[in-house]
Amino acid sequence: MNEVGQIRVREDDSNSAEGLSKVLCGICRRQFSRYTCPGCNVSYCNLSCFRSEAHYQCSETFYRKEIQTSIETKSSKTHEERQKMLELLKRLEEQTQEEDSSLLRDQDGSDSDSSDLVSRFAGVDISSASSDELLRLMTKEEIDKFFNALRDPTSQLAQKLLSSEELQSVRQEPWWEASLEGSPNSSGSMRYGSKPALMEFPLKLVKSQASSPSLIYNVCAVLVAYAFATRHLSVSPLSSTENDASDEAEARRIISQAVPFLVARRSQVLYSTLSSAVTDVWSRFDPGTMGAESLSALLLDSSIIVRPRLVVATSSDNSLLSDHRSVTLLAALSDLSGLFAPRSVGVPSHIQMKLKFYAAQVLSTPQPVLRALANELQDYARALKAEARSVMGNPSLQGKNLDASQPKPAPKPDITTSG
Repeated sequence: MNEVGQIRVREDDSNSAEGLSKVLCGICRRQFSRYTCPGCNVSYCNLSCFRSEAHYQCSETFYRKEIQTSIETKSSKTHEERQKMLELLKRLEEQTQEEDSSLLRDQDGSDSDSSDLVSRFAGVDISSASSDELLRLMTKEEIDKFFNALRDPTSQLAQKLLSSEELQSVRQEPWWEASLEGSPNSSGSMRYGSKPALMEFPLKLVKSQASSPSLIYNVCAVLVAYAFATRHLSVSPLSSTENDASDEAEARRIISQAVPFLVARRSQVLYSTLSSAVTDVWSRFDPGTMGAESLSALLLDSSIIVRPRLVVATSSDNSLLSDHRSVTLLAALSDLSGLFAPRSVGVPSHIQMKLKFYAAQVLSTPQPVLRALANELQDYARALKAEARSVMGNPSLQGKNLDASQPKPAPKPDITTSG
């Protein structure tokens, strides 16, 4: 007797056949059902579904019953056939017992691993322990699993870690997003950094900028690096006295690497287009850390910072910078100035002097020009995002890590004068 013949199914009579044919298979949910399982009454379409893993418990029980019934009721069987059936039944039972034991071992092993992890980290202050100390307490498999999640933020583990309540309680969103219309305030689910204090600089410096070459694209390059450091470290503002020294050092390293003209004493870099500024900065990030969609998000950040406010508070003091339409951009430059402040109080560094020069350039730039620059940044961001999604939708390019594709450093960005 073949295997199909061993399975007894109850086909519905002619009165209910039409109704059953309109019922989807309860196992695969893709085809209309033709049969009904005599054990659990689930409707199914074919033998494959009956024997599938989803129906395993019922189908295996049915096999045993059929074999046992065949042995007990069919006297026409020879002794040899009966012995073969008994052996088959015995093997099925042994296989089931082994699978159950394996499942229990896996469960016990998982509980043991969790218990072992807890015991290894017992007494360790995770908030103050260094990364090297924590990695030493982890197994190779745990380390690999953790770094795989870091490399793939879209993975299930990464999303679970990022959405944890503990992480959300300490995570800070960029301070410039708190002022956006419609964004949740700091008392809601999001925590925003405090707005940086504005730096002081002589107003006579503003008047001298009228005949100077425009540095607005240099400022854009600085803002992209600034936004990346803020989001990458989840620290806002970067110059806060509450920040860890390691975070401050890493922020200075990131910005110095991305926009070296800011920290160089005798830089002659002056970008003449937004494209040249963005491409040059993009090429200087660490390999694999900045893709098209990530850069698009940073350009949107820069657009928010650059865009002048439409409504400002009236003040009798025209020199009050806190009422200026470009106060958000001035605050970002002030935050960078505080980050690069020297240890010797009262002696500004050459980086701080350059940032004051940039701030003076911003104050001397007409508001319509800055508004047009914000729109240009926004359009550039949208174009990059659309390009990234079109590449991901191209079957010939699927599988490539778009977020790791960065341009090679430009040997010479557009340079016309010192800046």
